Formats: sequence, structure tokens, C-alpha cells
Amino acid sequence: MTKQTVKQTYGLTTTIAMIVGIVIGSGIYFKVDDILTYTGGNVFLGMLVIVLGSFSIIFGSLSMSELALRTSDSGGIFSYYERYIHPGLASTLGFFTAYLYLPSLVAVVSWVAANFTLGSKSSLEAQTLLALVYIILLAGMNIYSKRLGGFFQSLTTMVKVIPLVLIAGIGIFWSGPSPDIPSGLQVIEPSNVGWSWLSGLVPLYFAYDGWTIFVSIAPEVKNPKKNLPLAFIIGPVLILVLYLAFFFGLSKILGPSFIMTTGNDAVNYAAEWLFGRHIGNLLLLIIVLAVLGVANGILLGTMRLPQAFAERGWINSPKMAEINLKYQMSIPASLSVAGVTLVLLAIHYLVTKFNLLPGSDISEIAIVFNNTSLIFLYVAVLRLYLKGDIKNRFTGFIAPILAILGGLVLLVGSFISNFWMVLVFQLFCLLFCMVSYAIYRKNTKLKKPNCKKMK
Repeated sequence: MTKQTVKQTYGLTTTIAMIVGIVIGSGIYFKVDDILTYTGGNVFLGMLVIVLGSFSIIFGSLSMSELALRTSDSGGIFSYYERYIHPGLASTLGFFTAYLYLPSLVAVVSWVAANFTLGSKSSLEAQTLLALVYIILLAGMNIYSKRLGGFFQSLTTMVKVIPLVLIAGIGIFWSGPSPDIPSGLQVIEPSNVGWSWLSGLVPLYFAYDGWTIFVSIAPEVKNPKKNLPLAFIIGPVLILVLYLAFFFGLSKILGPSFIMTTGNDAVNYAAEWLFGRHIGNLLLLIIVLAVLGVANGILLGTMRLPQAFAERGWINSPKMAEINLKYQMSIPASLSVAGVTLVLLAIHYLVTKFNLLPGSDISEIAIVFNNTSLIFLYVAVLRLYLKGDIKNRFTGFIAPILAILGGLVLLVGSFISNFWMVLVFQLFCLLFCMVSYAIYRKNTKLKKPNCKKMK
């Protein structure tokens, strides 16, 4: 069979724009208070956490660029796992991504959109119910109206940086006093937190998450040897500059105590205080659209994963493997992802209701596990360098080592934040992967007679 080649269509500017568009989403809008809480209200340490987080994606993406240059297969990081490590690991982490990691992100991001819509003073039950409605509407739109789903994604991508730029631009030059903290709230003052500030990397990674998605476009980038490393540096640096400016600007306008006390409502207060009720509400609407755009984008991509896995034989389901010609996707595969997302929304509700993960949520645990699993790929890059297949010392040796250190620091930071609950959730992720691997082994045994022909 002749291998199909992918047309290289994306230039450097387009590639950078896609990276920035994929990564910037909802996280930075509602994680500023978490980062400040973990750093004890220390703005400098908060900015240091943002910088450390950016280093991890910069060096991680530079390491991935070496694998991207050597792999033209579709499937992004899963094709890297499959080629450089083992198909079983690719399948296992594929299941984890499609049915735990990304759906948990959609569940939490949809809840965040509901939180911004109703306000944090609304009940958790009302927020969860609205989040459920959002998920059902987004899933239905992407299944039954592909054009509408794509239009919504384009719209939210264009408007998502407006509040960031406005608040950052005003805050950098702000010289006025901070507003008074609303009455009736328990004021949180800055404090010394010791090394616990490292735990701030956990909520921060929610803001940076999604960077592994853009490696899937690597085969379609023009002049990849030159443009991939440049895009994987310039893109994250632009994101870093925007995040630092927004974090510093919001902290300067409101003050650390105000942000930590008001929590997720801090951005709402800033928008209304700076621009008045009407413009503030417009900015809030833009933020809600940006957050829903993140949920839509993740859902749009995730609903297609089970069909690809079924087509490869990782899932033994002819119905999931079959693409509906009318809707250009597998309806059973899409519905399975939507169903799991709703289950995870219910789990998020219980975790939040009983405060099982103070200052965190279920998606952050999955993010930590996912970033830890990327260490396998960084080690694969190191092995290629030591074998002489990779000649560039920086991208083949230095970058993967720093990326590994970044992943380990994130893991340590998550355990510092809440050791026993994080341990339980990490073990749950590991158990999920073990079950996934057992399913993979069972399904590949059924197809064993065809393996020799494939070789």
C-alpha cells in the first residue's frame, strides 16, 4: 500500500497563531486567585510560577519537534508513543486521553463557563445544571451541525484575547488605589507559604494545557526543520508574555488580597470597576464565550478519537469505527465521549461539594498524570540523541532533560498541595490505564492473525 503524504500548507505565522489560539483559553481567567493563594499573595512568586510553567511547555514542545520531524503519521503524540515506545502504551494513553483526561477538562471548563454566567454567589447545583446544558448543546452542535460548531470555534478564538489585552494594558500603567474588598467576605491576607508555592504550578498547567494538541499539525508545516523549532519557541513565549502581563495587571489593579478573597469573581469585579456595568457585562460575555470556545474545541477533537482508535483495532467496535457520511463522524463514538463527560461533571460536583481537593479540581489531577506520562517521550528523544539519530544538542539533550525536570516538579507540587487525595486520584488514573491496556491486549489478540500481514 502506498503511503499517503500530507500536504505542507502552514507557514510560520499561521503555525504560531494556531499554537497561541489552542493554548490560550479559560484557565488564566480563573486561576489567578489559585496561583496567588499558593504563593501566599506574593505577586513575584506568582510570576515566577508562570515563567516556570512556560519553560516546561517550551522545552517540552522543542523535544517533541524532534519526533515530529521524523514522523509524518497522523495522530499527534499517540503516533509518537506507537512508533518510538510501544503500541500498547499509545492505546492505553489514548483511552486515558479520550475518556478521562480531555472529558474532565470539558466538564470543568463548562462548569467555569456556568460560574461566570451565573456568578459565584449562585449555588453549585445551579452551576452544575447549567454546565450540563452547555455540554449537551455543544455536543449536539458538533455532532449534528459541523458548520455551526466550526463557526462558533472561529468566533470564540477571535474574541478570547480581548479581555486579556485590555486588563493587562490598563494594569501595567495603573497608578490608582485598589478597590475596597466587598463586605461579607472573609478577607484573605498575604502570608508566608514556604515551598508550598510550587503547588501553584498545578492550577497554572490548566492555563497552559492543550499544548500537546498542536504537535498533530507538525506534518503540515512548511519547511519544518526551520519553522517547527521557531514556532515552538515563539508561540509559548507570546503566551508567556500575555499571561505575565494579565497576571501583573490584574494584581496591580485589584491587589492580591482582593483577588484571593473574591476568587473567580475577581475578573468580573475588575471589568465592572474599570469599564462600568454595561461594558463590564460585555467583557464578561466575551469571557463566557471564550471559555465555552475552549470546551467546544476540546470536545470537537475528543469526540473523534474513539473512532480513530476503533479503526486501528484498539477498540473492538465496528459501529464506532464507522463514519456517518451525513455528519462526517462516528455518532456512537461521539456520544460515548459526551456521556463520559457528563459522568465526570457529576464527579466534579461531588468533589467540589465536599471539598475533596481544596484549591484544585479533578481536571488538574488528570493534567498532572498526562504531563508525567510525557516523560516517556522525552526519554525517547534522549535515546535518539544518544544513538546519534538526533544531532542538535539543545533539542535532543538539553530540552528533554529540562522538560523531564518540569514534569517532575509539577508532580511534586501536586503532592505538596494535598498528598493523600492527589495520591488516590493518581492511583485511579493508573488503574484506569491498566484497565485500558487490558482492553487493548484483548482486542489485539482478536486481530493477531492479521499482524504478520501488516508487518
